[in-house]
Amino acid sequence: MQPIQLLPSLVASTPQDLVVATLTASDQQVVEKKITDPAGQAEFVIATDALNLHRVMWRCTEEWGIEGVGPVFIRQLKTELCRRRRYDPDEFESAMLATRGRARLPFGWTALDLAVYRANKNPIRLLPADLTGSRLATQVANVARHLQLIQDTDAILLPIEQLRELFGQRKIVISGTVMRLVEAGVLTYVDKNYHTGKAREYRFSGREHEHYEEVGEATSVEA
Repeated sequence: MQPIQLLPSLVASTPQDLVVATLTASDQQVVEKKITDPAGQAEFVIATDALNLHRVMWRCTEEWGIEGVGPVFIRQLKTELCRRRRYDPDEFESAMLATRGRARLPFGWTALDLAVYRANKNPIRLLPADLTGSRLATQVANVARHLQLIQDTDAILLPIEQLRELFGQRKIVISGTVMRLVEAGVLTYVDKNYHTGKAREYRFSGREHEHYEEVGEATSVEA
């Protein structure tokens, strides 16, 4: 099992570690919810445990692939969680079914984290003549592409400060790169009448074989 950094203080390398991360996150959410009614708290705890386990399994699937998260592994996770929480396994299975499809992101990741990870595994090549030699433009475009796939039809955000840290570049360079992608038709502004003070929204509008093409060998988007 390849270790996964699930929490700042926890690198998971066993099913038991993964369950600990799940329960730690759930316990924190219970505290933040401030439910005082025992029955209401018990209802929230099992629902949160089920949802967080879905998110943990999603994270494992992203990092290890579907073949790494098989039925035996999933059964180990559920058995260990039920043992620690003293749940009836059949009742927890029902809770898992009720929360299936509710997870918005893998455990421990933001949408940007997920987009960067997928971009690393699925690199592209930009086709517009003035962008074909720009490594940074290609990296930003690919992250934007995967953000759009995650968001579906919703607008995406391209946080300049986070991209600056990710690629080790100056903010002005990142901002200019985003503008170049807009001018090339790879990105479009959701609101052209933008006013400072709020995050600008975009959509990835690049078309495969016109603006970009996928390449076979993965290369990291990190600087």
